[in-house]
Amino acid sequence: MIDKSPSGLNEWLHFLKNKKFPVRAVNLTRLKTQTKRTEDTLDGIQANIASDPLLAFAILNEANRIIPNKNSEIKTPFHAAAMVGMNGIAKLLPQFVAYETKGKQKQPHLMAFLSELQTSYEAATIARHWAIEKLTSHEDDIFWITLFRDAARWLLWFYAYPIMLAINKKIQQGEKASQAELSILGCRIDELTVHLCTYWHTPNKVIESFLTKHIPNTKELQTLAHLAHHPEELPGFVEDKRLIILINNPLIFSYCANKVAHEASLMRWDSKNLPFFYRVVATVMHRRIGEIIQTAHLASAEAAQLYNTGGKIPLAQQLLDPDLYTGKSKPKAALSPIAALKKALCKNSEYDTKQKTGLALKTIKQAIPNAQHSIIFKHENDKTAPMYQFGYNIEVIKAIQWSAPSSVFKKLSSKRSAIHIFGQKLDNLLKDFPHTSDQIIDTNSHLILASTQISKNETVIFWLETRTEFNEIDYKNLKQIVSLISHNTL
Repeated sequence: MIDKSPSGLNEWLHFLKNKKFPVRAVNLTRLKTQTKRTEDTLDGIQANIASDPLLAFAILNEANRIIPNKNSEIKTPFHAAAMVGMNGIAKLLPQFVAYETKGKQKQPHLMAFLSELQTSYEAATIARHWAIEKLTSHEDDIFWITLFRDAARWLLWFYAYPIMLAINKKIQQGEKASQAELSILGCRIDELTVHLCTYWHTPNKVIESFLTKHIPNTKELQTLAHLAHHPEELPGFVEDKRLIILINNPLIFSYCANKVAHEASLMRWDSKNLPFFYRVVATVMHRRIGEIIQTAHLASAEAAQLYNTGGKIPLAQQLLDPDLYTGKSKPKAALSPIAALKKALCKNSEYDTKQKTGLALKTIKQAIPNAQHSIIFKHENDKTAPMYQFGYNIEVIKAIQWSAPSSVFKKLSSKRSAIHIFGQKLDNLLKDFPHTSDQIIDTNSHLILASTQISKNETVIFWLETRTEFNEIDYKNLKQIVSLISHNTL
């Protein structure tokens, strides 16, 4: 950190604009090797990209810089890597600076940086789970948007540690975050982030998560929170057209989850400010506050397992703090994903096709982790069209002629079926698939196809694909899921 700190928006922009992105040394070394070896593919380096947030962020920004059409904006690092290519990724290497985490004495600014990364992952996981609960079909986009909206904070902790420490101290003493930031930085971090993201060519959705055109302003947040003021009751319905638009925008989950994770990290889970954001989300989802809190806690537990950077104690571990929770009652065992699906369907027999398949997709993600890619189709009036998908490039899926003549899909649409195919058998069947659908099949692919009639005139077709392999349990679990949403079993 320089002796005289920057002051004001322009000085901080100048200070951070050309700073190199910190990347874990082992990830950077591995990436350098992978981009030089001709035998390595983009699929092979996906895990390395996903394991380091600023590495993923830089690749995402580069893809959006070179693709001028904002209507087909690239939102995920994996899609971005495919667009940039190996040579493009190699050209980004000078933008990174390596840091080590193996040493016994870690520098304070590095520990603070790792801590901030972990809090961002916790926020992203909470936002993703809320989006899943509302069946928005945007949960993966929301995860990355929520994670990357903290990118400027990461750099501030790495390059301006004493300044950020002073801001946190003011907040812990009761000062509002915006006031603390203005008094020390001379600008708000959100404002700085928007300008930096514009400079970096970050996807518009990340920038939109800060703008009141797309998320509620203070007064609107208060109105939404008020509608869920009584914890024992479901929140009331929103009548204001502007608020209806805002609560149907998944970015509200990104905003609220970010606030919850940072507040809990700085002020603990018993902070008096947390219920406000829980009430906002309760109104958005039309759920009781307790359900919103439970989902946030479960998501923080998942983040502790998947995204523990070593910078701080995970938020999930704080839930076990004896000063906060002293009850000795044994918690109930969590339902399996398939049991939870059955319970949800039994509770409400009026779910329509979209709601049933949305629940089915959520269950597939939890019960069949080997499924790297999934599509759920609806077949009606001799036409087949995708309803939900994850893992594929959405533009590629839209371009495939799914209603083209196909003996495989004809059989699937005419009666309940299930088949697990791979190897030579899959190669032989590709010619009988809908036109151009073979482009999303890899030579190592395993494919599970299943179908069932879901209403009098509608059939649902499931497409699960992986580049590794499916086992017998995966096949059995999908058949159970298909059976549960079948109209003649409810």
